[in-house]
Amino acid sequence: MSTQALEKTETTVPTSTAAAARKTTAKPEKEHEDSKLRTGWRRLAPKNQAGRFSVVVWAGFFRAVVLLADYLLAFITAVVILPLLGAWLHQRSGASQGALSADGTIAMWLMPLLFLVALLAAGEIAVMRGMWRWATRMIAKIQDAQGEATGADVAPKSTTRTANQSKTNRKRSK
Repeated sequence: MSTQALEKTETTVPTSTAAAARKTTAKPEKEHEDSKLRTGWRRLAPKNQAGRFSVVVWAGFFRAVVLLADYLLAFITAVVILPLLGAWLHQRSGASQGALSADGTIAMWLMPLLFLVALLAAGEIAVMRGMWRWATRMIAKIQDAQGEATGADVAPKSTTRTANQSKTNRKRSK
């Protein structure tokens, strides 16, 4: 084999691998299929067609569901759970038998009841915040699905503060 033939072979081999590499990188970026949840949200997402709900309607729906659930949770706790808990503590502490003085009633019945009420309130606040964040995530998914359906880029809002805003906030807090 002559050196010219060898040089031709060497130059064609990298070219063919480079072409193969370009072919592999030219594949569509989205090879994986969307999950069923994302597909479902995309179907529910508002589009620029008549008959579809807007993001505002979905946001109102999710917020209303969360507020209704919060109301029911607080109402049932205040009307059912706390009175039953108070009655159970009253009976178990001995205050119902009249054997405790006023100080004993406060120490054995009222303070444990207030402690349990505080624990219940903290737990309910945590649950309510979790439901509110869930609704926020659902609204964001619908907005993302709408942005994908319309082809628009959804840019996140900037949350950085300028130096002037920080100085203003510090002055106000004094």
